[in-house]
Amino acid sequence: MSQEQLSFQQKSLVQQGYKDFTPQQLKQLDWGLRFTPIVCSALTAYGLYTERPEILLTVSVLGIWAFFAPAAHPMDLIYNHVVRHLFQAVALPPNPFQRRLACFAAGVMNATAAALFITGAPEIAKVVGGVLLALQAIVITTHFCALSWIYDIGVKMMGNWEGPIELAQARELLQSGAEFIDVREPIEFARGHLEGAQNFPLSQLEKEMSQLKGKTCLLYCASGMRSQMATKQLKQHGFTEVYNVGGMSRAKEI
Repeated sequence: MSQEQLSFQQKSLVQQGYKDFTPQQLKQLDWGLRFTPIVCSALTAYGLYTERPEILLTVSVLGIWAFFAPAAHPMDLIYNHVVRHLFQAVALPPNPFQRRLACFAAGVMNATAAALFITGAPEIAKVVGGVLLALQAIVITTHFCALSWIYDIGVKMMGNWEGPIELAQARELLQSGAEFIDVREPIEFARGHLEGAQNFPLSQLEKEMSQLKGKTCLLYCASGMRSQMATKQLKQHGFTEVYNVGGMSRAKEI
């Protein structure tokens, strides 16, 4: 996906980890992705205003839980099963790592504010909570997440960035004989995969990569994370005709 095709808000969503979605899909998700931060911010604001640490701790648990359960943030579930049907909107996908990391950080800040109220430091608690609300307000209005931005810079500085191939180039390679390589686990592959794709799980890639010699490979996985890692690993072993397509939803667009 070319970044030039995207608005600032859509680019911010890509930075949050939604890099395997087309511009149209990002547009469909735009308002739905605001629901959870709006509700969590409202609860945080109420907890700060009433100086009730139990409310802040509840919101904290929601954020930390979301980090470990990509598809089970309680507010996302409420949106998917109730709210979206009122507006005939699309369902929210599982949260990518960057967005989950932001949820975790928000959970820690809510827990910190709660602890400060409990230990008799309400002024400092409100400062911590105020900073969190300001950051969440930016996310709600623009989708720009400061933590995702920092994460993005860190990944690039460490040299671990391998952006997905443009779809047009991937189509040309596929027409010229390139093959889809699915780097998910066999159980995921068995549930469904692209036609003609071969399964080379990332966890077993180093043992089986010799079978890919001489091939032009288009790598994909569920979200784009493992295909990025697999592409880098293959290039480190001398493979040159390997390309990261990203997530399966994006690969289907080819």
